[in-house]
Amino acid sequence: MAEPVRESGARPVVAFFGLVFVLSGAFYLLGPLLGGLSRWTRAEVPASALMFVCPAIAAVVLTYRRRGRRGLGDWASGLVRLPRATHLVWYLPALLLPPLVLATSYLVLRWTGAPLPEPAIAWSALPPLAAVYLVSALAEEVGWSGYATTPLRQRWGALAAALVIGVVWAIWHIVPHLQTGRSTSWIVGQSVFTVLFRVVLVWLYDNAGGGILAPALCHASYNVAWSSFPRAGSHYDPSLAAAVMAVAVAAIIASGQRPDLTATPPRRRDRTSRSTPDNA
Repeated sequence: MAEPVRESGARPVVAFFGLVFVLSGAFYLLGPLLGGLSRWTRAEVPASALMFVCPAIAAVVLTYRRRGRRGLGDWASGLVRLPRATHLVWYLPALLLPPLVLATSYLVLRWTGAPLPEPAIAWSALPPLAAVYLVSALAEEVGWSGYATTPLRQRWGALAAALVIGVVWAIWHIVPHLQTGRSTSWIVGQSVFTVLFRVVLVWLYDNAGGGILAPALCHASYNVAWSSFPRAGSHYDPSLAAAVMAVAVAAIIASGQRPDLTATPPRRRDRTSRSTPDNA
């Protein structure tokens, strides 16, 4: 089966990041006019979050422009793969790590005496909520994982790729956070969490066989867990969640499981030795 985008170098990814922000501008502007999405997400989410379609659109447009219709089909066929038996184990952390992180942060808050309501999860609402978030996560991961991860990883290694994408991903969310009325400290904490979470998603992307399904499931799992914490997203502390996620990331790096997030990528060949424009 065809692999996701394999262009070497950072230039295609820089173009991708730029196009994502350009496309998202319309959602940033329309968000305040359209109101919120709490009817579908339970938690308070601005309409500008509909920008989740932008990474997928940007990836499709740029792949078609660089590789044509056939190349776009080859790339798309490699995005979602049926996991091999050896990859199935990685779907457990994909599904369970985000709720475990948020459950741990909730327990820490209770241990410190923070005033918290008892969890009130509407179990019947979880399947439609999961479906909504899985669609949005798949659209995002088509771009972040399926288009941007491999070129950056080949150039700088897995950890650097995760950090670069994570920083861009965090900046991309700042406008929706502001439109929801989040404080500066909340946004900073959530931005740190977002960067750390991208390290986890890159780890899953590689270990689960290179398709976008495992990172998308993990991405959706976090959104479902956050929207249920502990009552429709109330009392969520992003700084504490980031601290718990940092422990998880440190454990991942220390475990030595492939990919080695601290490894230095192989030395690249000189640009003059490349034979196709797509690799320029």
